Amino acid sequence: MWFAMSSILRVRPTKIELIRLKRRKALAEKVHRILRERLTILVNEFLVRVREAYNLRRTVNDLIFNLYNDSVMLNSVYGEYGFQYLRSITVKELRAVIGVENIMGVKTHSAVVKHSKTIEYVYPGFDSFREEARKLIEAIIELGRAEQALMALGREIERTKRKVNALKYIIIPRLDNTIRYLNMKFEEREREEKARLKRIKSILEKRR
Repeated sequence: MWFAMSSILRVRPTKIELIRLKRRKALAEKVHRILRERLTILVNEFLVRVREAYNLRRTVNDLIFNLYNDSVMLNSVYGEYGFQYLRSITVKELRAVIGVENIMGVKTHSAVVKHSKTIEYVYPGFDSFREEARKLIEAIIELGRAEQALMALGREIERTKRKVNALKYIIIPRLDNTIRYLNMKFEEREREEKARLKRIKSILEKRR
């Protein structure tokens, strides 16, 4: 059997090295199984997040549409300057608390919107407008979180896929080829040793 030098590892042809290679191969196969399972879980999580991001984007688009219609209606009722004034005095202060979300060992940013207490004003139409605006801001932040999680998961999937492919197509085959190569060498040595002993035995028998 012929082996290309690039398909085998450079090791000393000893029994101890053969044992080490077999252990390395067993470990590589175990790691390959674990990474393959991790890849499957990551892809499934990615698909869940894709659906989440899609739904959030639809929600954002719907809220923008509703908010635009409300602003047109309020502009017609209060006039442009009246609408801008009322919007400025009824706006709620918002702040986002940034955290970290861990998804299968993949870290990504998360955000929670906190609302400050404000004095309530009663103006027809502005309650629903302000509520729609609050929902829109929260939905945009959630969409940003979901899309960032998608990007982080996508990068991790690519990294894991490269590792799985490297183990499957490079590392494990090289270990396997090297083990077969060493076994072949040992068998060849054994045949040569048997042939040498046979010649010695033949020479000794002739001398008798």
